[in-house]
Amino acid sequence: MAKTRSYNQLIAITALKIFLEFMLSIFILYLIPLLTVSVEIQFINFEFINNLTKTVFFNIFSWIYISITFIIIVSLNMLKLLRLIKKEMNLVYTQSLWILPQKNNEKLTLKEFVETSIHIQKMQQKIQNMIEDEKTQKEELIFKISSASHDLKTPLTIIKGNSELLLNMQQEQNKQQYVTDIYNASNKLENYINLLINYSKTFYNDKIEWKEYYINDVVETILQEAFFITNKRANLEVINNIKDNIKVKINLNYIIRAILNILDNACNYSKAKDKIIELKIENTKDYLVFSIWNNGSEFPNEIINGSIKLFHSQNKSRTSKYEHYGIGLAFTKRVAEIHKGKLSFSNIKNGAKVVLSVKNQTT
Repeated sequence: MAKTRSYNQLIAITALKIFLEFMLSIFILYLIPLLTVSVEIQFINFEFINNLTKTVFFNIFSWIYISITFIIIVSLNMLKLLRLIKKEMNLVYTQSLWILPQKNNEKLTLKEFVETSIHIQKMQQKIQNMIEDEKTQKEELIFKISSASHDLKTPLTIIKGNSELLLNMQQEQNKQQYVTDIYNASNKLENYINLLINYSKTFYNDKIEWKEYYINDVVETILQEAFFITNKRANLEVINNIKDNIKVKINLNYIIRAILNILDNACNYSKAKDKIIELKIENTKDYLVFSIWNNGSEFPNEIINGSIKLFHSQNKSRTSKYEHYGIGLAFTKRVAEIHKGKLSFSNIKNGAKVVLSVKNQTT
């Protein structure tokens, strides 16, 4: 283990080294040559040697030599000191950039930096514990949501099936309306539960659904679904800027559902008389990008700033005709995350734009 010392101790050691090196350099490079000269001219009388010594010791060139020697020694030692401080400061700075503690083979020697490093490690450990706790709580919440959703599906299927059967039977007008309301409500609840189940599935590492596809095949499948969901609801315009038909490894079902969520919202929330949706697909070296713009709607600032959470609702009254309780956007954001991509929102050209990018995770 490297010996630690305080900053004040390091300054004192550096000052002592400067003094010793200066004295040593004067002795080796100045006094020894002078004594050598004195020995060589020992046959000369004492008065001559004395005058020579005074001349060598006290002339201006001697003082310049001594000053230059001192400046060089001080500069070299200060440079060494600053390099050591910079090196250890960089080690502490690099360590502070990570959320979790990192192993480092290089040891700190300055006591102040060692103490700072210890405090950083304690803070990182606390953050790690908080992350683990939050992860555990989130997994428990997702598990409960998934379990509750599956438990609700059975009685919901019965309600929906019986209401559908009653709809096909001749009944009084008021009873028919009641049955219709039950059927519509059960249908809405079924969609809601399916969204919850799909969202909860994204938190489980299911590698079976991840496969390699050619980009053109992905685009063709998505366009078929896109035209189907927007049929008679909006005019869908497609811009296909795919450059290379390379392979990508993705969860195609998740990508399709995420894009359909965006398209469905674009149709539902557009207030334009003639609804227009523009779907632009392009690929870069690392990402497959889907840009969806629609006229006649806009996002609130909280959505643009990235405040998307499960059960987030733009309409706080929850009475909107197309209310999805924020599950659709939360699911789409989650799809972007597990594909190491990004989901962004903006308001441009009198409309709303969503950009979903997924990384080309080829094997």
